Amino acid sequence: MVHSLMRHPALRILSLSGLLMLSACGFAPLYAQQGLTMKLSQIALDVPQTRTGYFLEQGLKNGLAIDPSQPAIYSLKVTMKESHYSIGFRVNDTSTRSEITNVVSYALKDIKTDKVLLQKTFTDTVTYDTSSSPFTGVVSQQDAQKRVAASSAQKIETELAVYFHEAH
Repeated sequence: MVHSLMRHPALRILSLSGLLMLSACGFAPLYAQQGLTMKLSQIALDVPQTRTGYFLEQGLKNGLAIDPSQPAIYSLKVTMKESHYSIGFRVNDTSTRSEITNVVSYALKDIKTDKVLLQKTFTDTVTYDTSSSPFTGVVSQQDAQKRVAASSAQKIETELAVYFHEAH
């Protein structure tokens, strides 16, 4: 359908003018800046050695494209406080839903100067079904830990990319 719409000259002109207006307002794609991905890939990670911390570390390594063959210029220390809550209950007072809340703090430092460049804290929450079956409950909780770690990793990646984009 898009292909047939672009055959009309008025729609082509409208599309082109929209792109020109977008570029005139100062919009620049985040990853268009040269060197941004290289800076992100030269970060040494220090994350909690927990199950959720493991998934967070894997998400950050993949998302930042960390290159272990290159010397790190920056260090990123991440701390997490993970809490589990039961939020839904049956008549017999057993849980039907639970939530994992992670309070995540991180600090990006320049390794040479030990100067803190960026420091933030945020909260991430996911919910999951609990079950009367112990196996199903454990699997649901483990999946929730993966999801909260992936969400936290994505937030950190985005904030780091914005920092490097604006700072340099």
